[in-house]
Amino acid sequence: RINCNPKSKTTAMSSSKASSVALTLAATAAASAIGYFAYQKMAQAQSVSKDPVARIFASKDDVAKELCAFIVDEAKSAIAERGVFYLAVAGGSLLDTLSKLKAHKNDVDWSKVVLSFANHKCVAPTSEKATLAKSKAKFADDLGITKFVIPSNDLVENGDGSDEAKFYAKALIAADIPHAKQYPVLDMVLLGLGADGHVGSCHPMGPAVANTEDAVTGSPKSGEPSSITLSIESMNSARQLCVVVCGGSKGKKEAVKRALTRPAESPRGTFPAQLLDGPTFFLDADAAADL
Repeated sequence: RINCNPKSKTTAMSSSKASSVALTLAATAAASAIGYFAYQKMAQAQSVSKDPVARIFASKDDVAKELCAFIVDEAKSAIAERGVFYLAVAGGSLLDTLSKLKAHKNDVDWSKVVLSFANHKCVAPTSEKATLAKSKAKFADDLGITKFVIPSNDLVENGDGSDEAKFYAKALIAADIPHAKQYPVLDMVLLGLGADGHVGSCHPMGPAVANTEDAVTGSPKSGEPSSITLSIESMNSARQLCVVVCGGSKGKKEAVKRALTRPAESPRGTFPAQLLDGPTFFLDADAAADL
């Protein structure tokens, strides 16, 4: 589904994005109130996979403006309803886009935002390579965000990221983020998109994209530090799941077209972005050129 009118689609996403944790917490009450079979019908309807939505804007600056406005709206709503906004971000060029949030410093109580990471290299959190350090420098410190789910500083040399992933899964629980089974129910997860279809650090046919059991998983990479990443199932548990792509070079426009294709290619993990359930794509005209 492709839509160039951001306001109308935001409303649709907000009304349709069901929270699996809300379903879990309300299960007993719902079963009593509407009867077992009616409850089962409701649960089945909410588990149906949702198609991706593309929101297309003229330029990279327009994408940044609309994305930041969307984040602000969702943050204000979450804080008003639940007193907190749980946001997870990926690294890379997305952090430059999020630097535009500084224009909204006075629009949100940023002290009630808890920032975590969709993926993070297994490096010290203070390292210049760390998404945590980059996020603080790009936008978080200027906004006054002080609550972070911090990755492990106890790193396994030449490891595959599995120990650091277990640490981070426990850290998400310790941060009081709601969970549906083992998966965190974040208010929003923001991702980029690789030309090969990777999202977070879930790479094609890699161990991370194959992992359907864990909330956070390790993602080894030859010649570089391993990473930790939210699993696809954790990404899909978010209230809002967004993918941000600007520019059409280096295979990006082809990747966008393929990422919007459903059903996903077989075997699982051939093109990881196709496994995302109901994501909203924020695209500039170049990224959307093949749509």
